[in-house]
Amino acid sequence: MSEDLIRCFIAVELPADLLKEIAAYTQKLNEQTSGIRWVRPSGVHITLKFLGEITASRVEDVRKSLANISSVAEPFTLSISGAGCFPNRRQPRVIWLGLEHDPAHSLFKLHNWLDDQLTLLGFEKEKRRFSPHLTLGRIKYAGDFKSLFNYIDQNAFPGRIFHVDRISLIRSTLQPSGAVYNKLADYPLH
Repeated sequence: MSEDLIRCFIAVELPADLLKEIAAYTQKLNEQTSGIRWVRPSGVHITLKFLGEITASRVEDVRKSLANISSVAEPFTLSISGAGCFPNRRQPRVIWLGLEHDPAHSLFKLHNWLDDQLTLLGFEKEKRRFSPHLTLGRIKYAGDFKSLFNYIDQNAFPGRIFHVDRISLIRSTLQPSGAVYNKLADYPLH
């Protein structure tokens, strides 16, 4: 009998007041266009490492591996700066809010440490450059998003700084209405 697989990832969750601001901004974006599946406000986060579908025993290995994170990472602040899309405005697939992109920043160091730790557990090292962002929505079908991008250009999300003092291991269950997230563990940064 095969073991059930658990789809999970490691992330930075956002403070409730910031999630409210993001929800209000997303609502304004939603008014500009159709054809986008917006992320539930409570589901907006910074993905540090997507683990994919893994067995419960591997989840336990990850839990143990992350237990000593406080010895290598301290709390830090992040700033949100700008909005945009991946891969580009001609063929948008994801609408996002940007985050600080300084490779010397604590977020990048944390990401690199996680990547190294998880490689020791047999997870593949990230091939793509780490591009921290907050996914707001995913494009469902091709369309004209000119009004959306005009709105973004003229109404930037207000610059916001927030404190990060923990990371989380999160289970993601895919449903027709979108992914549902359940926290499996929290890891404080000291």
